[in-house]
Amino acid sequence: MHELAITQGILNFALDEATKRGADKVTALTVSLGALSGIMADCVETYFPLVAEGTLAEGAKLTFRRISARVRCADCGTESELPDFRLRCPACTSRKVELLSGREAYIESMEIEEKNRTNVEPFREKVPHLPKLF
Repeated sequence: MHELAITQGILNFALDEATKRGADKVTALTVSLGALSGIMADCVETYFPLVAEGTLAEGAKLTFRRISARVRCADCGTESELPDFRLRCPACTSRKVELLSGREAYIESMEIEEKNRTNVEPFREKVPHLPKLF
């Protein structure tokens, strides 16, 4: 159920940014989620219309971009994508790996409408209130 709080955090952040830019409406959001973020995109997608009802983001299209989990092995030096959720080097099976990507959770871009004008406002800010997973 933490996805409901995360969805509310995404909405709050988007509404704050839209208000700062003088937007009349939020029409689309792209959210980037790492494979190891612990956030289920389908749950966020289900909750979003509920929490957005009656706000500037009501009816906004929500799109997700999945970021794969990548590691660098301290033993063999290989950088690779993790095929599953085990933090091991796919090349040599060492557990001495540094996680390079996969925990991300942020709004990648937001499309807003301002008085008969449509703008795409890209920004890469971490969504507030997301739990630190690792």
